[in-house]
This record gives sequence, structure tokens and C-alpha cells, in this order.
Amino acid sequence: MKRILINPNRQHFRPRLMSQAIRSDIPYQVDFSLSASDRSTTVSTITAESKGPRTLTLTTPTVSSSVATFYATSDWAGQGEVQVKATYADGKTENAFIRIEVYNPTIR
Repeated sequence: MKRILINPNRQHFRPRLMSQAIRSDIPYQVDFSLSASDRSTTVSTITAESKGPRTLTLTTPTVSSSVATFYATSDWAGQGEVQVKATYADGKTENAFIRIEVYNPTIR
């Protein structure tokens, strides 16, 4: 499982870089609990969408205690990006981006 903690006090944001093998279902958790606590609210809904040059297959994310959980997979090597959007109970939104390098371990 790959877990990403969102820092509400960050000044500059870059996508988190992760890697995985082709045809592997890897669980990702994006933790918005610090941001939610900083806003004195909770995360009500989460969406995850594949972006970038390589399309990734994503499961519908679930949210529990302001932590989003979803699985990502790809049948092809390359670089994809996931946009995770949290909507808080007060109606505000926050985005997190994950860049995923998908490798074929049989090719050297």
C-alpha cells in the first residue's frame, strides 16, 4: 500500500512520484486528515481521475476518516497521473496529484 499525506501548509506543490509494475493492482491512500483538521471539517466525497499520457485504470475511491483509498493498474508501461479531488463538508475542494511510473520488469 502506498500512502500519501497531504500537508495543508505546503508552499509549493509537485505531484508525488510512485512506481509500480504493469498488471499489478496497487492500493493507494491519500490522507487529507491534516487538511480537514486544519479547516475544522471532514472530507465528504473523493474522486480519482486518470490524467497524463498513459491512461491508468482506477477503482472508485472510498473515504474513511478523511483518507481516500483506491487501486491503480495499467497493462502498459509508461507514465500516468492521477488527480485526487477531495470535497470537504463545508463545500471547499482540494486536489492532490500522483505521478505513477509503470514499468515492465521483464524488459531490461
